[in-house]
Amino acid sequence: MNLSPKQKQIVEHIDGPLLVKAGPGSGKTRVLTERVKRLLIVNKRSKVLALTFSNMAAEEIRLRLETDREVGDAIKRVTIGTIHSFCLEIIQSRGYLIGLRPDISLFENETDRIAILRSVISDKAGIEMNLQRQGDPKTFIARCLSAISEFKRSLMVPESCDPISAIYRQYNDALFNQNAMDFDDILFYAYRILADNLNVVKLYNSVYRFICIDESQDLNNAQYNIIRILCSFYFYNIMLVGDENQSIYAFNGSNSKYMSELFVRDFKPTIYKLEENFRSAKQIIRFSNSLFDNTDDLSRYLYEGEFKITAYINELAEAQAVRSAIENLMNSGHKDIENPLKYDDFAVIARNKYVLSQVESELKKGGIPFFYKNTQSGIAYETDYMEVFDLTLSLIKNPIDEFHRQKLCKLVSKDLSKGKDCSNVKILIEELLSGSKFAWLITALRQISSGEVLYFDRVLEDLKKFFPSDLSDDDRYLLEKDIYEWQNHWDKFKSQVAREHRTLIAFRNAISLGNTQEKTQTGVSLLTGHMSKGLEFEVVFVIGLTEGTFPDYRAVIKGDEAITQEKNNIYVAVTRAKRLCYLSYPQIKTMPWGSDKAQKPSRFISSQAISLK
Repeated sequence: MNLSPKQKQIVEHIDGPLLVKAGPGSGKTRVLTERVKRLLIVNKRSKVLALTFSNMAAEEIRLRLETDREVGDAIKRVTIGTIHSFCLEIIQSRGYLIGLRPDISLFENETDRIAILRSVISDKAGIEMNLQRQGDPKTFIARCLSAISEFKRSLMVPESCDPISAIYRQYNDALFNQNAMDFDDILFYAYRILADNLNVVKLYNSVYRFICIDESQDLNNAQYNIIRILCSFYFYNIMLVGDENQSIYAFNGSNSKYMSELFVRDFKPTIYKLEENFRSAKQIIRFSNSLFDNTDDLSRYLYEGEFKITAYINELAEAQAVRSAIENLMNSGHKDIENPLKYDDFAVIARNKYVLSQVESELKKGGIPFFYKNTQSGIAYETDYMEVFDLTLSLIKNPIDEFHRQKLCKLVSKDLSKGKDCSNVKILIEELLSGSKFAWLITALRQISSGEVLYFDRVLEDLKKFFPSDLSDDDRYLLEKDIYEWQNHWDKFKSQVAREHRTLIAFRNAISLGNTQEKTQTGVSLLTGHMSKGLEFEVVFVIGLTEGTFPDYRAVIKGDEAITQEKNNIYVAVTRAKRLCYLSYPQIKTMPWGSDKAQKPSRFISSQAISLK
């Protein structure tokens, strides 16, 4: 594979810390993958740990290595995954060192976290809690959860977290008493295990000789400290790759300073900057340069491309223009795009998914295939049958999960005493479901045990076999789709995990971490700026660029860092385009209550040339 001189230097770097600052289109994923490949080939017995921030990015790295003939069997010596999946493995294998059980449940759903905190506050509303209660309950709950997340990312225990230390402690106790943790605990507990047990750190140092981390501009405090402690015993074979201008997860505590400042201070790495762009056209780079006053030499870019900003009378006209442009380009192509275009080559990006609704309607009218790019974890279902099914799985894998048991009782309209014996969870579930419309689930559920190998194909067969026969057409359609959704997750899980490790706990954790999300959807991609990160398309439409929408009105109110994050967002959105990029906004927006409201162009495009249509 041909590499530029600088890329070749990075790939051939063996020992010592390494920081690669790589802009969009500079081939950072290619360089990271090629370096992992070289490390595997040159060091015949060494293992490599490659971590990134999304399952999609991990999947791309894995696919590139698996399809490279030179790598061959050496692929067995590299572990590729997200930071969260790596930390969850630490918890499951070493959690007992801090009092955790290996079958601990993950409460990834935000509504579950809200309900847990609500029950804590209502049941144990002490003096301190009453003093802290300000405004309406929903706002108070949201503020508390946000604060708890921030404390956990800062690796702070409840005792040092005034003024809500009691709430934080009792929230944690409620989770622990039900053998559960929330998503923030994955990093928090992994750090505790490593910090309190340096022999575990030594073990990982002996297993992995090299660590490579992609998208490092998105590190937060907890993640960076986990990396630091993994490198405790003079371990310096670590590589970070990232781009400061693509740091867009500040709401999760991410900050590019962990890569650009703290990593440099703590590890004194060799630093490389990849400034060549092998992807984007000149006009796109010219606009992205203007956002940050960059001075990239445009002569280095081969294609002129096309970049245009247009104002439309309303959202309907904007959506119709997107549809028309896609149809024209599919029919006629473009001089700067070598191959015939496919629908997969197009993306429509907005600040939030609601801005995309008019485009969705227009694409449907035109018979243009599309899908919403989804990076969320968890499983979606539309029927109460599958909600009950999922809740019963939660109880089977964690019988002391009081919270989900109460939710199940409410759905089946049965009230079991809070202290009822849960030692035989299957008898408990059959007692709850029998005599209800959910009784048909019992046969399938009898085949599932918590710690045993899961034969979920048999469970799915029973779900289909004992399907209720008295459903309306609409209900039947939704239930069949729900079961099909479970089938998709199970098939993906089977392809990733050896039979002997396919337990219920492993399956549900894989779903929670997003490891079983379908990645083969086709058509025009509809996505938000956050979800577009790491992707690239021949043609990109960025729509709804009005002040208050993009940038978001909340960022406008906060100003400063929040506006910088919004600027990073549009930078990411625009630089997803390889050749053609079209920005637009509606001059009039119809509000949900029916009135029309005049719009101003986003500050990010107001100084640029705008054509009116």
